[in-house]
Order: sequence, then C-alpha cells, then structure tokens
Amino acid sequence: MNKNRQLAIEKIADTVRAECKVTGYGFQNIFEAAEKSGYQVIRYPIGKDEFLGFAMIKEGERIVFSNSSLILSREIFSIAHELGHQKLHLSEQGLTLIKDDDFTDRDEYEVEANYFAASLMMPREKVDKFIRQELNDKSSDKWNGLDIARIQTAFNVSYDMALIRLKSLGKLSESQVQYLKNEKGEHTATKLLKAINGNADLCRSTEAKKVPAEYLEWVISNYNEKLIPRKSLQAALSYVDLDVEDIGGLSEEKAVEDDSIFAKIGT
Repeated sequence: MNKNRQLAIEKIADTVRAECKVTGYGFQNIFEAAEKSGYQVIRYPIGKDEFLGFAMIKEGERIVFSNSSLILSREIFSIAHELGHQKLHLSEQGLTLIKDDDFTDRDEYEVEANYFAASLMMPREKVDKFIRQELNDKSSDKWNGLDIARIQTAFNVSYDMALIRLKSLGKLSESQVQYLKNEKGEHTATKLLKAINGNADLCRSTEAKKVPAEYLEWVISNYNEKLIPRKSLQAALSYVDLDVEDIGGLSEEKAVEDDSIFAKIGT
C-alpha cells in the first residue's frame, strides 16, 4: 500500500472515531459505537474454530458480524476490521459481502482493512500522547510486559496487536517485540493485565448473542408471508434461544426458501 493510500485510510479512520465520539485513547464499547453510527451489529458465538466476521450490505442495511467465541480483544478487532471493509470496499452498486476466515494480508482488501483497524483502534497521535503522558516518555528499550498491558487496557486491544501497531509506528524494533513477546509467554497477558488492575476481560470470550430485533421481525414476517418454512423460522429463533411456541400469531402454512441473515451467519 502506498503512502497516499495509507494517509487516506487514516483520515477515514479519524472520521469514524469522530462519528463515534471517541475522545479517549480507545473505544469504550466499539459495538455500541458502531450501532450509533448506523451499522447493524450482530454478535454470535459460532465457535473458536469458525470464521471471524463479515461485512455485508443487505437491502440498504450495512451489517457487521463478529464471532463472540473469540476473546474480546480479538472480537473488537473483528468489528474494526469489518468497519474497514464497509468504509473502503463495499457499496450498494458493487461488492456487498466480504467474509473473513482470518485477517492475514492475503490480498489488498485485507491489507487495507487491517490498516484501517489499526488506525482506528490506535491512532498515531493517541499512541504518542499515551507514551508521553502515561508512560512518562519512558524509553521503549526499558518497556516491559506491564507497559504493554497498560497500552492494552487504554486502547482495548490485544497484547499482540499492541506490539504490531507499536512496531509499525516505529516505536519498537523487532528485537524489542521479541523480548516483549517473551514477557507475555512467561507471564501471560491475563496475569500482566491483572497485575496493573487492567481489563483482563480482553483475554476472555463473551459468547455474546446480539441480533437486531428487526431481523427477528423480518424472519417472522417472511414465515407468515409463506416465504420460508417453519424449520427455517425455528432455526432463526434458536439463535437467540427462542422457540416457535414462544411466538404468537404465526401462520400454520409452510413455504419455501430461506434467504435470511441467519442463513448467512451459518455459511
């Protein structure tokens, strides 16, 4: 990615932070912030070995999905990455779905979405400010795992993402990154976070189930209009721990295809 494209992506990320009214170092709750910015946010625990997330435009709605079986810091990065796809790559006239099995830099879109997420979560000027004001301008060759844990908590990112971003910003050398990775290997990120009274929840999965109410209403409406069969309705309801018997006023007629968002989640 050339310098001009990097700068353009950084500006877009700054715009999103402004839209989400992020005034501190990191997002307090990126899921709520994305919703307030007009995105439909779906979180669901589909398993640790399943895909990470997707970005989609469906019937004019912009949707971001994250797998809540992942540890929270990873899931937060998933949402940031999918917002990147929404801002940079999807349009109602063109590409409308990108699914991410991983976040490796396998193509230009993934490189850009990763760069967007890093710029969104840890903007250059906020990192500089944290180092100067919170780490008292401590020289990076004296940083230890506890310092990275402080950065983790401030920006709500994973230990590894913090190291990657700090290296890309020229704050750490490769040898320093390796030293700090060894610190994590010796103590674990969870213990480091607990030692500074940081946010140890970043290292645990939430298994959150968050499906916008309008999608349930849409699935029920599709069933009542004979567009999907009862088994598809049941499958959709089961995602939020509901049963067909919990829903009143349903048609008894059966019907055909299932084109719901819930089917997309399972692909």
